[in-house]
Amino acid sequence: MQMYICTGIRVDIQEWNKAQKSLAAMRRYENTEEGAKVHDLQMKATKTIDTLYAENKINTKEDKAIIEQALSAIVNGTVEEIQQVAKVATARSRTTVLGFFDYFYAGISDGSIRHGNNSDYSPGTVDVWKAFGENLKEYCKKDIPFDDIDKPFADRFTLYLLKQGYMSNTINKKVSCFRKLCNLAAMEGYNKNAVSLRVWKDKAVKEIDKRAEIYLTDEEIDAMYDMQLSGENEIVRDIFLLGYFSCQRYSDYCKLREENFITYNKSGLITLTQKKTGKKVEVPIFDDRVYELCEKYHYDFPNMDVQKMNLKIKAVGAELAKTVPSFSEKYVTVLTTAEKRAEKTYEKLLAKKSKGIKFTENERKWFHKLDKWAKIRNGSPLWERNKHGEVVRAKYELICSHTARRSGTTNLYKLGVLSDLELRSITGHESQKNFEGYIRIGISEQAQRVGDKIKAAMEAKKQVDK
Repeated sequence: MQMYICTGIRVDIQEWNKAQKSLAAMRRYENTEEGAKVHDLQMKATKTIDTLYAENKINTKEDKAIIEQALSAIVNGTVEEIQQVAKVATARSRTTVLGFFDYFYAGISDGSIRHGNNSDYSPGTVDVWKAFGENLKEYCKKDIPFDDIDKPFADRFTLYLLKQGYMSNTINKKVSCFRKLCNLAAMEGYNKNAVSLRVWKDKAVKEIDKRAEIYLTDEEIDAMYDMQLSGENEIVRDIFLLGYFSCQRYSDYCKLREENFITYNKSGLITLTQKKTGKKVEVPIFDDRVYELCEKYHYDFPNMDVQKMNLKIKAVGAELAKTVPSFSEKYVTVLTTAEKRAEKTYEKLLAKKSKGIKFTENERKWFHKLDKWAKIRNGSPLWERNKHGEVVRAKYELICSHTARRSGTTNLYKLGVLSDLELRSITGHESQKNFEGYIRIGISEQAQRVGDKIKAAMEAKKQVDK
């Protein structure tokens, strides 16, 4: 009796054809991972068919279905076993820090993992996790299980970030990512170490550790609005002013279009859903210059990359400093990690030049760029410092796209007619703490406001006493 039956065993046809050429070729094939699996299945199939014959379970061609069913059980059973092994291996990999991070990052990148409110992680948040992952992989060197995380491990991670030159706020963000990673792994059952959930402590952020966060006064905004500009500088100035009047983040105010401007009970409103929080806000239009800006561009503002925006708005501020002295006022600040590295690079290149050592082509380009930067600022050696050695920068150098939101919020606060809750309905801040971080009133200005209130109260008391 002869019959042809499909075993269901899958092979790479090219590799299988090579293996058929000789006995040696077949042995080489069977020494590969795929070849070993195919050989094992063939042995199981042969043994199964022999057993069926021996037990008289197949006698004619009509019994072909019995053989096919038996072979299917062998092949499919093996597939299920492989899948189960893969499933176990995957679960085991997620009990390690790097393994779980890779799983989590892939999930938030492709949208398969979402926030608790079922919203996607924003591109900005994904970028934050990506940067954290780079630090994580550099710090861990080799993968470790969550069970190995304790307080010394967490403290060493913070120390590692400090040595990298990160600012305190940035360190806290990265520590927060590690804390969240441990909590997320615990929620999914991959992290059984309760200690890992409690050891992450934020670094205390002192004022001297922060970058100077300036705001533009109403008078400075008026001067900026009245500037005669052209080209990209004009576009940047106008988009910045739209951010000022709307009190929104750049990711929101750079995308405002005609449909975002509505009328309610004869009052103009800017309505939008914030990209970062997903929160809907409506901002009253309290200055007709908003409409002037929108009509200039027919409610269709040109797209502007945020990096270019930050660069160009400083150039606008530098031009304005020629006629408005306050834009040249110096503020004590700190350098970013990139700026610190640039200064160290410049110092090394200066030392190399003084010794007469020839630059490489890449070093020559860097030195030309940094030397030009230093000469423009008359730095020491790259950024200007005061007599205490603190970095100082002109106000116009500290302007960025986010200054628009901070300035609008601060100046509305200074009016003294809106409650914090009313202001937060405009800015979209969920917490009072985060909102207060936007109010950029200086110590002297705050003292003056307090003094004015005290004087007013004392005058009122005198009137009552009379």
